[in-house]
Amino acid sequence: MERRITRALADLADLAEPLDRGGQPSLPPPYVRRHFVEHAAAGDTLNNTIVPDAFLPYVDPVRLRLAAFNQTSAPKLSWLPLLRRVGHRWDWHRPEFNDAALQIWGAATGHPYQRQPAARGGFHVRWSTRSADDSEIVAASVTVSCVATATLDDGRVVAVTGSYDTTVWMWDLATGAPIGGPLTGHTGEVAAVATAVLPDGQVVAVTGSYDTTVRLWDLATGTPVGDPLTGHTSLVTAVSTAVLPDGRVVAVTADHTVRIWDLTTCNLVGDPLIGHTAAVRAVAIATLRDGRVVAITASLDDTVRFWDLATGTSIGEPVNGYALVEAVATATLPDGRVVAVTCGWDDTSRIWDLTTGTPIGDPLTGHTRQVVAVATTWLPDGRVVAITGSYDTTVRIWDLTTGNSIGDPLTGHTCPVVAVATTWLPDGRLVAVTGSYDDTVRVWDLTTGNPICDPQTGHTGPVSAVATATLPDGWVVAVTGSYDDTVRVWDLTTGNSIGDPLTGHTAPVAAVATTVLPDGRVVAVTRSLYIDTVRVWDLTTGNSIGDPLTGHTATVAASAMTVLLDRRPVAAAVLPDGRLVAIIGSSRDDRVQVWDLTTGIAIGDPLIGHTGPVAAIATAVLPDGRVVAVTGGWDDTVRVWDVTTGTPIGDPLIGHASAVAAIATAVLPDGRVVAVTGSDDATVRVWGIADAVSLDVLPVPAPVVAVAATNEGTIVIIAGSLTIAADLIL
Repeated sequence: MERRITRALADLADLAEPLDRGGQPSLPPPYVRRHFVEHAAAGDTLNNTIVPDAFLPYVDPVRLRLAAFNQTSAPKLSWLPLLRRVGHRWDWHRPEFNDAALQIWGAATGHPYQRQPAARGGFHVRWSTRSADDSEIVAASVTVSCVATATLDDGRVVAVTGSYDTTVWMWDLATGAPIGGPLTGHTGEVAAVATAVLPDGQVVAVTGSYDTTVRLWDLATGTPVGDPLTGHTSLVTAVSTAVLPDGRVVAVTADHTVRIWDLTTCNLVGDPLIGHTAAVRAVAIATLRDGRVVAITASLDDTVRFWDLATGTSIGEPVNGYALVEAVATATLPDGRVVAVTCGWDDTSRIWDLTTGTPIGDPLTGHTRQVVAVATTWLPDGRVVAITGSYDTTVRIWDLTTGNSIGDPLTGHTCPVVAVATTWLPDGRLVAVTGSYDDTVRVWDLTTGNPICDPQTGHTGPVSAVATATLPDGWVVAVTGSYDDTVRVWDLTTGNSIGDPLTGHTAPVAAVATTVLPDGRVVAVTRSLYIDTVRVWDLTTGNSIGDPLTGHTATVAASAMTVLLDRRPVAAAVLPDGRLVAIIGSSRDDRVQVWDLTTGIAIGDPLIGHTGPVAAIATAVLPDGRVVAVTGGWDDTVRVWDVTTGTPIGDPLIGHASAVAAIATAVLPDGRVVAVTGSDDATVRVWGIADAVSLDVLPVPAPVVAVAATNEGTIVIIAGSLTIAADLIL
């Protein structure tokens, strides 16, 4: 029966080509979009043939992932890993948005996805540099600040996450789907979470918040247990749970003091534990060989303290003298020693013998920025390991017996990794769950500790600037500058690097612009950070032209893109009267000023309208001859200004949900002048400048660092660690 229903629904909606006669997307019926995959799974026919690529942008991704998980036989779905990467960005009402997300992650991960060739509008992604990870993204919203795992009564393994938006969420780690809605009640950032099983079998989460309270949640029902636990007088920044020798299940929470709570009665156990002189950033629990249950607390006062939870007393002297300790976890080594693993702002992790209070071996080195998250577990081969997350955006695995790093770092996050937890899935896989300032939660298979995709070779540091050019032979290229001090040229057709990197800068390359010299040579002009050295490169030969230009404090300007000078965005333009001007924004206030570059005198009053710092500026010439500046700011808006009169043109362009970080302009083949804006909200938007309308939006995997655009309609985007080239189809 289910197979017949599946065939009938497929014929009804024409899933292989959901387009109208005009070649535009035609939405399949809502019932088909929501329930077709469930019927297919119930009939054991969910596969690539029954759900073609053309239908993917229209489906309900949560239902599809659940259907694939529940199907009796293993579904043959080549695109399922791709869907797991983009489902968190899904927009039910905009299939074209989903199509763009599938294109980008398909190019970045190597998973095949065929865009609908007959559809008009949207974007066609040419290529992307490869992402070095293939982990599943189970959540992306606002910044995830903490994560823990638990196993529910029905056997489901879940992750519990806390967020800057004051909410707590539960996620099914087998399907990647959220369980219920957000758990609400806190009025401040949720900074810490832990889970426990009460004596009656109830599975609970304990959360600590910047609102100074601790809350208890029943994970089976998603409801709060009792009233908030009050008593802390400052931000609650650390939470852990433990079982005392007498069987009581307790929570250990901390601000600058440490408090113990009986989770059955919700009462405070004893007096607060006092000793730290600054906020406690991490709490871990361990059971010593003699049966004592101890808490290890790490504080911003640069000390680690040990507490006997049964007696509420301090054990020994505090360990001090190290950089700020951000996180701590405990483990039992194969030889029976109980250890603590601490990590902090000196970029290292350390292992401590909890019986003697002494360090074991040398610090664990490898991270290049502060280490702020740690969890411990044991691998299937019996090795006891620590998993650490760092501001360097990577996750590392360490053998706690040898002190050695296991495998390569796990890469994929695009911002600091600030939360780590581990668990075993029902199928026996050992996974780590990590949360990051890139607003995502990721799940990693820890069996091998290796990324699935090979890393893309190219820049070895953050890409900080990009521009485009067309070479004399018609080759359209992108030019990128990086914190690895190099400049690279990329073929926009193939995505391959052209030649060797252009070397010579001795500091990060912060700005790139391109132009054509009077003799026809196409050149790139690059500026390095800190020392203000400017270099000119022949893009045909890859050679430097002349000696470096040193000592300048003026901008390296290019129309239609932003250059940063002392962290201020700058663009240049030629006014109708022939004056060469610079338009300069400020990273400190909301003002934009136009300057005459010949006289060095400000022209008119500042352009005032943004309500926060201005982060990006570009210029363009409209068909009627007006020279305009397009500005983007921390107030999430884009504004267009008449540079000659100093007046705004139209209302602010609204659509981005976070700061606008990059702007480029271009004249499309049909004559329209457009602005391309990139934002911290991980989207790129295209705007018609003359009529002040939004033309399209492209979801990208990470906050946008830089954008460039060609007059042919090709857009180059730097988003996190990825470089993406896409053609605008309007």
